[in-house]
Amino acid sequence: MLNGHFRARASGGGKKERTRAALVDAAIKVVAEKGMDALKISDITTAADMANGTFYNHFEDKEEILREAAYGIAVEISRQLDAGMAGIKDGPTRVALATWRFIEIAVAEPDWAAVLLDSVDHVPQLNDDVASYMRSDLQLGVTQGKFDIEVTKFLVDQIMALIGAALRKQLQNGPDKEVTREVCENILRMLGMTPAKARKIIATVRAAA
Repeated sequence: MLNGHFRARASGGGKKERTRAALVDAAIKVVAEKGMDALKISDITTAADMANGTFYNHFEDKEEILREAAYGIAVEISRQLDAGMAGIKDGPTRVALATWRFIEIAVAEPDWAAVLLDSVDHVPQLNDDVASYMRSDLQLGVTQGKFDIEVTKFLVDQIMALIGAALRKQLQNGPDKEVTREVCENILRMLGMTPAKARKIIATVRAAA
């Protein structure tokens, strides 16, 4: 578990940076417990052991800190994904491997997964940014002649919905590689791959993940 992740990353910075990071970590913890709708600023400051006034020295309102928390998580997961994707040029492999690793990273950090799932409705711009990350690999597969689809917003929304379903299932019941495998395979088949080709890629991805 990476409780205190952002505070740890800011440990070498100044007091202002460390305090801001501690508030973000507290917000993540509270969102995981209560959800974004029920969250109050006093919940965040209590979790961070700070006064409400300290919060307003760093953030205008709860919407701002929720955006920062969600984007911070997305950036960290993207950094981990990019580190493991270097050198992979095959579009379908990139889509399946990124999906597999994204799910595994998020499930291993359930507070992060809770924030990402809640951000679908509360931080829509984040969804668009995540979608743009996915679009490049989808388009690569089309260009390589391996995906027989048109990359549309609706298609990306469907893929993200499948990933969200996999996260919810595993947050509820615990990590399950078979759920992850099924989702990754279904995504490749949605993109026009035959069952046999999809299974072959997933077998390779599973071994590498």
